This record gives sequence, C-alpha cells and structure tokens, in this order.
Amino acid sequence: MGKEQNVNEEKEEIKETKEEKQEQEDKPVRHRKKYVKKKRFKKINILGLISLICLSVFLVLFVRMGVLPLPYLIVSINLFIIFQVIGIVLINVKKKALKTIGIILLCLSILINGAGSYYLYHTNKFLDDSFGNDVLISTDTYYIVTSKTSGLTKDTIQNNVSYYDGTNKNEKALKKINEMYDVQMKPYVDLVLMFNDILANTANYMYIEKNQFNYVIELNDSLNKDDFVILDKIDIKTKTTIKKAEVKDTFNIYVGGVDFTENCVDFNMIISINTKTSAVVLTSIPRDYYIEAVGYNGAYDTLSFMGPYGIETSMKSIGKLFDIDIDYFIKLNTTSLVEVVDKVGGITYCSDEAFTTTHALVLDTYDDRGQKLHVDKGCQEINGIQALTIARERNAFVGRDRVRQENCRKILLAILKKLNNVNTIKNYTGILDSFSNLYETNIPKEVISNIAKTTLNNKGNWNITEQSVNGGDGFDYVHMSGLKSYVMIPDMNTVNAASSKIKGIVK
Repeated sequence: MGKEQNVNEEKEEIKETKEEKQEQEDKPVRHRKKYVKKKRFKKINILGLISLICLSVFLVLFVRMGVLPLPYLIVSINLFIIFQVIGIVLINVKKKALKTIGIILLCLSILINGAGSYYLYHTNKFLDDSFGNDVLISTDTYYIVTSKTSGLTKDTIQNNVSYYDGTNKNEKALKKINEMYDVQMKPYVDLVLMFNDILANTANYMYIEKNQFNYVIELNDSLNKDDFVILDKIDIKTKTTIKKAEVKDTFNIYVGGVDFTENCVDFNMIISINTKTSAVVLTSIPRDYYIEAVGYNGAYDTLSFMGPYGIETSMKSIGKLFDIDIDYFIKLNTTSLVEVVDKVGGITYCSDEAFTTTHALVLDTYDDRGQKLHVDKGCQEINGIQALTIARERNAFVGRDRVRQENCRKILLAILKKLNNVNTIKNYTGILDSFSNLYETNIPKEVISNIAKTTLNNKGNWNITEQSVNGGDGFDYVHMSGLKSYVMIPDMNTVNAASSKIKGIVK
C-alpha cells in the first residue's frame, strides 16, 4: 500500500513538473504575443499623434489670423476636433473596416491641416508685414546737371552749385552732396530762372531732384532736355516714422496711387467704412484738384503734384478740404499693378466705349512713342501692362480724369474678383509677394480682421455708395514754384455734399 502511494506521489510530481515546464515554455510565447500586440498599438497611434500635432499647428495659425467671428470660430474649431477624435477612436477598434476608415480620416486630416498650415503661415506673415507699419522708406534721386555747352564734367564739380530752395527734402540732400563734393550751395527761389542761368552758363552746376527736373522741362516749352547734361546721380534714402494708427470701427482711408516716379499721384480716393452698419462710401477725387497743401504756409498745389511732400501731407490736405479726419492711408504703386495682374493670370475689364490709348504700352517711362492699346466696347481679358496703360489713360475720354478714376476702380475690383478663383491657390505665395510690392499702409492688422469678420457676419452684403466731386478749369502755380500748369478748381457744392455723406457713416 505504501509503495503504491509513493508511486502515485512520484507520478503526480512528474506531472506537475511537466505542467510547470510547459507553463514556462508557454510563458515567453504569451509574453511575445502581448509584446507584439502592444507594439502594434503604439505604431498605429503614431499616426494619431502626428495628426494631433498638425491639427494643433493649424488651429494656432487659424486663431491667430483673427478673421472669423467668434461663433464661426467656435464651430470651426469643434468640427476640426470632432473629425480628429473620430479618426483616433476608429484606429483603436478591432474591426478592420472601421480601423481602415480611421486611418483614412487621419491621413486626410494630416494632409488638410498640413496644407492649411502652409497657407495660413504665409497669410499671417503677409498680414503682419503689410499692415500696421509705422515706418515708411522712400528713395529720391537727385541730379547734378550742367549745360551741354559748358564743357564741364563730373571731375570738375566744385565751387557754387545751384539748388531750388522750395521743397521739404533739401536738408538731407544738401548734406549728401557736401559729403561727396567740396562745394558751396547757392539757393534759387525761381526754378525757371535757375534753368535759364545754367543754359546761359552764368551758373555752372544745378542740383535738382530727378522728377522736378523732368517736370520743369515738361511744363516749359522753351526748355529742351537735350540741352542739359546729367553729370551725376545721387540717391537719398529717407526713413519716416509715422504715428501708430488707432484701431477704430468707423474710419476714413485715403488711397493714393503713385506712378513709377513715386511722386506723381494719379489716383485719389477716400474710402469711408462703418463696420457696425456695414456701410461704405467711395469718394473719387480728380488728380488735378487744386487745394491747400497743409503745412506749407498756405501754398496750393494739385493732388497729383503733392507726392513729393509725403503721404501725410496729402491726408491732411484732403481732410481739411472735406472737413473730416483721415485715419489711415494706402499708397498704391501703380507700376506693381503689372506684376499683380499677371500673377493672378490676367483680369476681365469691361469698357462702356471703344477707345485707343494715347499712352503707349510701356513701363517706367512717359515716352509714349511706342505701340498704343485699342480697347473694344464690352468685356475683354487684359494682362498687366494693358491694365496699367488703361489705368493711366485720361486723354482718350470726354470725361478725362473722372473716367480714369472709374477705370482704376474697375481694375482693382477685377483683381479682387479674380482672387476668388480657386486657381489662384496654385500661385498663392507668389500673389502675396506681388501684393506686398503693390502698396504701403498704416492700417492696423486688427482693422483688416474686423472688416473680414463684418463681411462674414453679413454674408458679404455691404451697402456701398459711390460718389465723386467736380471742379472747373484753371491755370495756376504748381510744384511750389514759379511754374504754371492746368489745375482743377474744386466745386465746393459737390465737396460739401460728398462730405455730408462721409460724415453720415463715419461718426
């Protein structure tokens, strides 16, 4: 009996040993299976982690842009987050079909948020660089000129150099020439007399701003550019700090379009906006309007020729004329208009009449001996140089400058319309770069955001009113000099009527 019990106990021990051995052999397998399962779980959730990172970057840039009203912003953020959560949940379920759907959703999220972040980054950078600037940088070129018959050269520049003592940029320009040459400066208060003395060789050298030199010859039939020799060109860079503009809900913006010389202001408009009532008044002003240049001791000049006095002078002068405050400015560079139109792939321009331009299809020059542009009545596609030529044209129309102002407005609106085309996304950064060269402004970024929010809130339904002011023909002194040219004397009845409409929305 004892033997049988011992045998049974030995059998039990052998059985337990085998089971323990089997259990030890099975244990690594189970551990491996667990490890494999855990490793697979980590891998698949890396996709969710990447998607979360992309979403976070996108949302930060999205919120920072600040163009969506708060209700739209909250709804948009919730939708993005819900989309993300659904994808993460689905990749962790056991059903293969649902897991596949989750993977697809997260991959789409990564692509959408990645591409969105790219465009939002460039948009935010553009808004930061383009709005709220308080420093303007301009470059003026000065000539040292002598007569063709003088026989003088650049190497002989010395002694008395004549200059016109009638502009606000002389101090820096005079300092520059004294650094470069050992000369004594002789002031003139009569531009034409200075030119005549140079031609008569009673004065040897003349130091004059490039555009002023061209204006004098253009406006005086007795002078010929070929009778003068330009001995040297001196560039003067000026950095102007302007007062940081306040953020407002109702405001007036002065828009001035300068030509390639950056001195002649061909396009003038006041944009009055009330973001609370979604009301806009566009007031066009002829470039030849003859008004007081504020800050110049009661002197008058045309809006066109106020360019050299600075954008703030134009703002204050127009503000005084209309008895309003001009809060912001946009200084448009009409030469950059060519690049912008070409970047968006051309625009559609519609004309009420057929005409042929008196200006040639040329850039950076007033030499109109080249090919002219014929425009048919109706709508047609135009490129950059064609848009610029139409924007410059006034002599081909009975309404002259009034029609030109209207054409400039049409071209700007056509550009904005073309930007709504999805094809512009293909060249998005290029278009933003071209816009950065198109204008300078002191409008704060917050004001642009408020305009965008108002547009979304009212579904783009702005109440826009257009008006223009008139005047009569005149002939008077321009360029703060003894030169005379055509001017337009303001019709104060139209000015006061326009002022009332502006004050009606900007309170």
